[in-house]
Amino acid sequence: MRIKEDTPARLVLRDRIALWVSLVCFAAAILLTYQGLTHAGDAMSYIPATLFAAFGLAFLRLTDVEFDKIRRICKLRRFDVIRLTRASFHFEEILDLRVETSPGGDPDSLTCRLSLVTTSGIVPLTISYEPDLPRYDAMRDQVALALAGQLPLPAARDPVRALVDQGRVIDAVAMLRKLEGLDLTAARERIEKLRKGAREP
Repeated sequence: MRIKEDTPARLVLRDRIALWVSLVCFAAAILLTYQGLTHAGDAMSYIPATLFAAFGLAFLRLTDVEFDKIRRICKLRRFDVIRLTRASFHFEEILDLRVETSPGGDPDSLTCRLSLVTTSGIVPLTISYEPDLPRYDAMRDQVALALAGQLPLPAARDPVRALVDQGRVIDAVAMLRKLEGLDLTAARERIEKLRKGAREP
């Protein structure tokens, strides 16, 4: 997800991260279909063409999020596979912004996505997670500034604390080890202290 536009009237976020994969798959499907049409006896090229078209649809995910600063409305438009989702929230319905984190496939990587916490629940702004936590923290600050106007920005949420609050203890230990370079025992002890602190009133 990237910031496409940031003006005094609106802030627009756009996610087209996997669009190139879909375009390559659709181009391959068209090429194989053309080959099947030009070579009359080559019906076998329709099978890979169909598979490429299916993969192209599977990766076709487009998201636009517009924060209208004047009307104080957030509009979410998402196209995912063959489903179009539209949602609209007044700024007053948005309680918090989160950068949700998850350990990546590589032990040293961390992936994240931006989510809104609304009165009706948590609304992820993208379907998939991406690496680059500093960029997502900066994007969160831009969105918070658009939502708050002249009000002070809310404090950024600690990703380790967020994982503990969600009950994802193993992910919290892995993230703490990655962020602070702790060994397994020290990280587990710190997470247990966080869990006990979260349970106490």
